[in-house]
Amino acid sequence: MNEFIEQIISNLNSNGFPEKRVSLPMEKMYEIADQKGLSLNAVLEDMRATKGIDSSIETEKIIFSQAPQMDASMMANIQEMMAKMDPEELKNIQEQVQSMAPEKRDELLNQAKGMGLF
Repeated sequence: MNEFIEQIISNLNSNGFPEKRVSLPMEKMYEIADQKGLSLNAVLEDMRATKGIDSSIETEKIIFSQAPQMDASMMANIQEMMAKMDPEELKNIQEQVQSMAPEKRDELLNQAKGMGLF
């Protein structure tokens, strides 16, 4: 899988990534992944979690963009903000996350992993 991911990243970089959003043909991407015995969806999830590269699947293309990165100072600010929240506010946030559709909750979790939150 890593070799395929590096190949995708190389193609993205040659087309102006990460400064620009780059699209690649969806059908061709699925075909190549299948030929390699890989699930393209799993590859895209791995790219999001380990490389910080987001993707959105359109009708005929997959659009790649750089996921927002959180630096240490941003993390410190978030932790400080959470420490100042009262228990009721934290409970409301937890309830919002629990009420999300499983796909959205998984996406949020993957984004948090990609940012190194856990």
